[in-house]
Amino acid sequence: MVLPKLSEPYAVMPLLLRLQRFVGLWGERRYRYKFRLAFLSFCLLVVIPKVAFGYPDLETMVRGTAELIFEWNVLFGMLLFSLKLDDYDDLVYRYKDISKIAFRKDVPSQMGDYLVRINHRIDRFSKIYCCSHLCLAIFYWVAPSSSTYLAYLGARNRSVPVEHVLHLEEELYWFHTRVSLVDYSIFTAIMLPTIFMLAYFGGLKLLTIFSNVKYCSAMLRLVAMRIQFMDRLDEREAEKELIKIIVMHQKALKCVELLEIIFRWVFLGQFIQCVMIWCSLVLYVAVTGLSTKAANVGVLFILLTVETYGFCYFGSDLTSESLSVARAAYGSLWYRRSVSIQRKLRMVLQRAQKPVGISAGKFCFVDIEQFGNMAKTSYSFYIVLKDQF
Repeated sequence: MVLPKLSEPYAVMPLLLRLQRFVGLWGERRYRYKFRLAFLSFCLLVVIPKVAFGYPDLETMVRGTAELIFEWNVLFGMLLFSLKLDDYDDLVYRYKDISKIAFRKDVPSQMGDYLVRINHRIDRFSKIYCCSHLCLAIFYWVAPSSSTYLAYLGARNRSVPVEHVLHLEEELYWFHTRVSLVDYSIFTAIMLPTIFMLAYFGGLKLLTIFSNVKYCSAMLRLVAMRIQFMDRLDEREAEKELIKIIVMHQKALKCVELLEIIFRWVFLGQFIQCVMIWCSLVLYVAVTGLSTKAANVGVLFILLTVETYGFCYFGSDLTSESLSVARAAYGSLWYRRSVSIQRKLRMVLQRAQKPVGISAGKFCFVDIEQFGNMAKTSYSFYIVLKDQF
């Protein structure tokens, strides 16, 4: 796959900020109405039809509920994020402040080189994920439509009704989408912007969290690298450099604190809804077996699982990078330094030994271990649901 190169290797998350600016989640406050309009259209086209107009049978209800959980997870997560945009602005400006330090001439060039590599890595991942999300959105819209229209073209007995495969399992107000081809065609046209809107915000949510968590990890890694380079300096220069390192470490920890404030409730909702959709999918397949409809629900399952695992993976990475500062401080030549430098290093070491990370609503750290616990919990819930149905 040929992707356009990163045009601004020294910029902080340029692609992500452009995507956020398009929907009013970054930039001037007067454009924030864009996201509110998108959320309102989501409620009108998805939430109200699914909640208010019911389902014809149990199989449809399970699928529709799984879809609603997934879609609500995407838009509600972005809604929670939109309530913290002032904190997010502060966080991004702090990233830029620390990035300027890394590219200064009075610090080792390896720090700037490392940050450029991180920028390229984030940019490449973001573009690949956007492309894959676009392909999934196209599949999610094309597969049901093609299946239905091909069934009409291949029908030999006109008296036998053709099953309409819906893009989203819902009764769209008073349209007879399950029996009328005209209504189904109108429904298909309405679903085109709806599905692409959901795909856009689903990708934007994942990129927002992944990029910010990775950038926080990079800020902590820069602090650890700067401590390691301090061993090359003499006593006087080392003490001056250590004071700057302490300030930089405090800025990096503030970034982690803001990250926690912005995303803690987003992660809690993600974990709860991930367990719910896992149970819904397994129950759906157990009740109906494998089918075209199950494939659409399977796409939701894959997307949510990848998201949740990614959050846990990068959460573990953030905690690991916070401890790397402590390892760098302990591994430095502190025993050759003056008492004044040793005291300052001890302050850094004591603070860095306390693990930092992102939590899900202050209940638990978001890490790989928590992902395993979620899988066990989901299976337990599935056993209970299976006995009920």
